[in-house]
Amino acid sequence: MRKIKLYFLKEKTLEDYGFVFFLLGIFFLPSTIVIGILFLLPAFLITSFSGNKPFLKDYWNFPFLLFGLLIILSAIFQNYILTNKYYEIWDARLSLIGLSNWIPLIWVFWACQPYLDTQSKRRSFSLILVAGTFPVLITGFGQYFLNWTGPFETLNGLIIWYQRPIEEPGGLSGLFSSQNYAASWLNFVWPFCIALFIEKGNNLLKKTATLGFLISTGLAAFLTFSRNAWLGLLTSMPIITGKKGIKFFLPLITITILILFFLLSPLFEGELQNSLRKILPGKILLEFSNEGYEGLDVKRMEIYKSAFGLIKENPFFGIGAGSFTEIFFFNTNFWKGHSHNLLFELSLSYGIPSTIIFFITTTNILYLSYKKIFSGKITIYTSYIDRAFWTALFFFLISQIADVQYFDGKISLIAWILIAGLKNIISDKNYKPLAE
Repeated sequence: MRKIKLYFLKEKTLEDYGFVFFLLGIFFLPSTIVIGILFLLPAFLITSFSGNKPFLKDYWNFPFLLFGLLIILSAIFQNYILTNKYYEIWDARLSLIGLSNWIPLIWVFWACQPYLDTQSKRRSFSLILVAGTFPVLITGFGQYFLNWTGPFETLNGLIIWYQRPIEEPGGLSGLFSSQNYAASWLNFVWPFCIALFIEKGNNLLKKTATLGFLISTGLAAFLTFSRNAWLGLLTSMPIITGKKGIKFFLPLITITILILFFLLSPLFEGELQNSLRKILPGKILLEFSNEGYEGLDVKRMEIYKSAFGLIKENPFFGIGAGSFTEIFFFNTNFWKGHSHNLLFELSLSYGIPSTIIFFITTTNILYLSYKKIFSGKITIYTSYIDRAFWTALFFFLISQIADVQYFDGKISLIAWILIAGLKNIISDKNYKPLAE
């Protein structure tokens, strides 16, 4: 409490107020993106016009700038130069609208860096990110266990939450439009829950609070019944904790694999297997058995094959944003919201060259930050939070290979903020990694 009083008593710069806006925006973001942006926008404007390193003086901005120029060029070509052979079913103006998923976030990548340039600031961000997820957990558990469907209002109707009933074999979705979007958000938060819990400190209240969030977030992610979420739950801990976590992880994953093999293999068919299968929720078994794929209108590989064929039609400029959904429906009479792979979707929308630049740049940031965060060469204790930054972004990008949640505004904002945090770690010449 004394620290809080001292903070408000001391003279603050404009950037200090911007940091407060930034944290408030992160806090409200999972509950309502509108209020989140109302705080984040002035925070980013403050750093853009005062105190931030000029955009063109940071070489990390150049590949993203080139990426942005290429997708703008593609959108212009699709609307005004190229012939649209799908004009009867797809509007080329969607490519211009689709730029909003990318261009503003290139600015966010640059503008948010001053708020993540120290370990202390990154820790504050992680605390607020976890705390802001509380409404997601409450509404999600209410939806799953108490059949809450809303709508719920707060702040005199300023915030209205809509939740839909869970339909079999769906899982917890909470404040998000589907269980997969909720799983993606919880996969962001889960590594930070681990990091905050295992940080040094003997304060019983803090340990209890962080343990509560750890268990609640893990349970909520599990109840989404998303395989991506389950993968993140299992593998985040050994990455963040290092060698100590691997000793815990290997027996756990071995036991899990053996149990699933026993429950699903025809080699063990019999009364015992049937009895044990009845204990587990049917949704879990469906995710790992052939029964879970029966009745699917289109298999994933068919979607990829269709997407790849469309990419080949115009590999340099792409077909256009949102085109896959309409073309696939026209060809197959099955509706799919996207191509289930972010790189395919970006190539379809704006071409292979821009996709390559985006892929190489983000992969390079992951690689170079990994070398700094996990090198363990300097035996000086630092925060586990930076490992959580890397882990959260890594699993998000990996998950986009088999599905696409990027186009949810909350999720894409956090993804670019994590990229900015890792870029700061790369640029920090005095950075000291966590010793094993």
